Amino acid sequence: MTDTLKQFILSHCCEDGFIEGHLSSSAVSTAVACVALDLYGGHDNAVAAGRQWLLEHKNADGLYGDSPESPANLTATFLAYSALRNTHADEVREAEAYLNKTFGGLMFEAVKAGLLKEYGKDLTFSVPLLALATASGFFPDAAHAWRNMPNFPFEAALLPESWFKFLNLPVVSYAIPALICVGLAQLKYRPNKLRALAVKKALRVLTEKQPEDGGFLEAAPLTGFCVICLCAAGLREHFTTGLAVRFLLESQRPDGSWPIDRDLRLWTTSLALDALAPSLSEEEKVFYRTRMLSAQTKTVHPFTRSEPGGWAWTTHSGGVPDADDTSAALIALHGLGEPASDTICRGITWLLNLQNSDGGIPTFCKGWGKLPFDRSCPDISAHAYKAFTLYENELPSALKRRVIRAKQRIIRYLQDVQRPDGSFIPLWFGDQTNPAKEAPAYGSAVVLSHLSGENLPFLEKTREYLRSARGKDGLWGTICVSARCAVALNMDGKFLQSYADHPESLPLEPIGLYFAHLWYSEELYAPVFLAKAVKA
Repeated sequence: MTDTLKQFILSHCCEDGFIEGHLSSSAVSTAVACVALDLYGGHDNAVAAGRQWLLEHKNADGLYGDSPESPANLTATFLAYSALRNTHADEVREAEAYLNKTFGGLMFEAVKAGLLKEYGKDLTFSVPLLALATASGFFPDAAHAWRNMPNFPFEAALLPESWFKFLNLPVVSYAIPALICVGLAQLKYRPNKLRALAVKKALRVLTEKQPEDGGFLEAAPLTGFCVICLCAAGLREHFTTGLAVRFLLESQRPDGSWPIDRDLRLWTTSLALDALAPSLSEEEKVFYRTRMLSAQTKTVHPFTRSEPGGWAWTTHSGGVPDADDTSAALIALHGLGEPASDTICRGITWLLNLQNSDGGIPTFCKGWGKLPFDRSCPDISAHAYKAFTLYENELPSALKRRVIRAKQRIIRYLQDVQRPDGSFIPLWFGDQTNPAKEAPAYGSAVVLSHLSGENLPFLEKTREYLRSARGKDGLWGTICVSARCAVALNMDGKFLQSYADHPESLPLEPIGLYFAHLWYSEELYAPVFLAKAVKA
């Protein structure tokens, strides 16, 4: 890695020792937050600033993408239009015409059918979108809309989390707050005395899942949807609503916008330290090692009820431990010289306990597997494989035996999900220019690099795929993906040198996939990936 890249990455180190990049502002987040604060009332300046940001960040066609670098899509345009239609109707005529054409009309049944078609069986986003539109006055007959959108059974949240995987819930595991809040708003328009008996307990569950800073998952969209539906349910004065509003106000940026999540500071720190470790002094390694160790979860997490031992993507209270961030933290700590301490063994055990019956590793919760963002996925499974491999020979014998078995199961899983052309499809990263929004080059590079050194025949097909996917310009689409591919193929990264020499001018590349095809860019992705690919 070049000194230029190293210094650029380290310049993002905060006072508390974590390396924090910058997430792109999001039309989706900004629109949801504006609607939420407008319905709550009393924060006209924040709403006006958010709306102004939306007005200034339309695409050339008058529509909206998730980030300023993203092409227009249905979700971002629908939300921005919902946030602006009552106050800036003339400025959103193009969006109105697009939505009218896409849905075949703007009445409830047409919009409902269009959103359900867009998202399919996963109702995590489609029903909250309908709820937001209904609460903001989009449909003339709001009562009809509340009664006729798909029902969210908020009572299910009262059951033990271990039961959720058997209930066929309409949302992903990390959207239980939305399940509760949307369901409570629906109940107001579908009165049911028996269901009403569960309201107080459901609110208690919601309060227990809410972090101390008020932001569910540190995310403006999820938090904003909850505020909207709690207000619609007549619960504006509830403590949870006020705390969620405080989060929205505190996380708004000076330019009036909101990012898709507050930050990814623990994730970017882990990635950066993995790249920087060989060039750090022993004193620096101790400094960063201490920070990483301090960020491990020490108690049962209230959101997913997961045991202690994992790491989240952020150090803020709304972060939830997950497999990708836990693997990244373990890999970074190994590079910083951390032995197989009790902390490491807890992290390894945490990952082992998450492994699904298919042998793969999911993101948050074991065994859900019904909706896309709860299933096992090859990129996260391969990431865990590398973390296991680095510490395998240092572990106590019983734990080592578990790791060996888990790795064998991951290999079988990867063979099962490899595509015929040799590629792998990642979960949390994608390609917004791809018709299917998939990033096979990125996913293949991640799997290949994390299994580096393994003599596995099926990986040769992955290498062949990556070699054939390289463009005539020498890149694999974006700089970020090209850097990862170079590392995976053990290539000389000189063809990326010109980008590495000027990290401050690297373009923002929305390769991050939040969920439901919501795109974001992260300022540090390209520099950190380049640091692994370009040698000094």
